[in-house]
Amino acid sequence: MMSSYFATGKCKLVIYLIIILTSKFISAQNFNSEVEAVINTSDTKDDILEIVGTAANKTEGNYSLKYELSVITSSGNSKNSSKNSQSGRFTLEPFETKNLSQTSVSVDPEGSTIILLLIYDEDDKLLGTDRKVYGSSEEEEAEKKMSYQKPNEGIELTGMVTENTKTKPGKDFYDFFYQKYSLSPNKGNKIIEVDEMISFGRTTRIMVKIEDKLVYQFYARPKLDYLKDQADQALKQVNRYFEYLKNRNESLTRY
Repeated sequence: MMSSYFATGKCKLVIYLIIILTSKFISAQNFNSEVEAVINTSDTKDDILEIVGTAANKTEGNYSLKYELSVITSSGNSKNSSKNSQSGRFTLEPFETKNLSQTSVSVDPEGSTIILLLIYDEDDKLLGTDRKVYGSSEEEEAEKKMSYQKPNEGIELTGMVTENTKTKPGKDFYDFFYQKYSLSPNKGNKIIEVDEMISFGRTTRIMVKIEDKLVYQFYARPKLDYLKDQADQALKQVNRYFEYLKNRNESLTRY
């Protein structure tokens, strides 16, 4: 019984690795067009990798979804592999970006680490997928080469946000917004401006602009929960505007 159990588990892991290795073909299909899966990583000390799985709604619709964030590691001294997964259910409002799961992993420089994020709808249809590989494997080298195969050679700056706030609530809003935007997969090549101006009485009005176009505004309050919610709403409108620009450029190119 025990040997049969381990054999079954090993078989499942092999099947899972096959799915990962064929994910290049999966990504060629129409995934990430409605709901995009993004893996954000940051290096820390002692070869510890911080991982955040993120989902972004790129449409006007509401979604009820499921996710699975998996980390598959193999040691350089053996051929054994292990898999750790986190999963759950979540919802996305139109143009909302949401962090799904956060974890950390110790990266073996002699081995390999594969991170895979899958997003499904309620009928188990795969909508979004992202994958990253770390280690000295041939597959990582292929990933690096693919990352440089871009349509233009020029340098493009993305994710820039300028600040012109005058009060502490304005600065708090900017911090909340920038933190959320920095994790968003929809960072555009346009500069976002966060401006604050004096309004009636002692109130101030905070405005979020892209290319001098006002995409969101509200009256500031000192409550942090309120400012966090406004940062969420502002990011939705920014995502909506970037998606509009993308669709407009695609239409102009087509015609």
